[in-house]
Amino acid sequence: MTDRQAPAATARRAELSVEIGGDHVAVIEIHRPPNNFFDVALIGQLADACDELARDSRCRAVVLCSEGRHFCAGANFAAPAALGEGDGPHLYDMAIRLFQQPLPVVAAIQGAAIGGGLGLALAADFRIASPDARFSANFAALGIHHGFALTITLPAAVGQQAALDLLYTGRRVGGEEAHRLGLADRLVAPGMLRPSARAFAAQIAACAPLAVRSIRETIRGPLAERARDAMRRERSEQEKLMRTSDWREGVAAVSERRAARFAGR
Repeated sequence: MTDRQAPAATARRAELSVEIGGDHVAVIEIHRPPNNFFDVALIGQLADACDELARDSRCRAVVLCSEGRHFCAGANFAAPAALGEGDGPHLYDMAIRLFQQPLPVVAAIQGAAIGGGLGLALAADFRIASPDARFSANFAALGIHHGFALTITLPAAVGQQAALDLLYTGRRVGGEEAHRLGLADRLVAPGMLRPSARAFAAQIAACAPLAVRSIRETIRGPLAERARDAMRRERSEQEKLMRTSDWREGVAAVSERRAARFAGR
């Protein structure tokens, strides 16, 4: 991206698009409908896009959204390379870059933000949702430890006790409860989701960009290092639990659409 491009420019990637408008707001859209599962490659593309936008003088705020029925259903564990493989980067090596980038991000949450998808939503500065949105930290229901720095971001959004409730039970939270808890910062009608997210981002972008970045760095700057430490432990616990029979049972139960029968081993 360069300043020689037209005021409203679109860069299309295989599974990600980036559009910068004349209001200094960039829209990053994930294109893996309907569930928008992510893997290490997609999170890397998303981090690359954020880094490029941070260097583009036309961009002062970002709207993150997804094509299809759901915002993001997390990692597709059926895909062998979802978390990374061999000597290549791990998913969380890419995810930490989302916490390090300097631009304010407003996430527009339609449908479900589940598991790692909830982690992705909480990596944004703000979340706009509608009443039909659904949020779930469903890791324990799968037999695995939570990830994507939810150790840090979830209690920061909803408080320690509510975070423990959501993590221990894996229960789903609708848009209205999410708003009451603090998972969603604003609740709007479904048809107003993207326009509202765009208007909010434009309100941020209308302020002095150097001041906004400075304020954000003061308040959110330490988050990146805390997220790195959190994901280091989260990854270790996930890898340990992925060797258990409970994990295999949890994945099978989801695939077969039945209640899991965990044995504690």
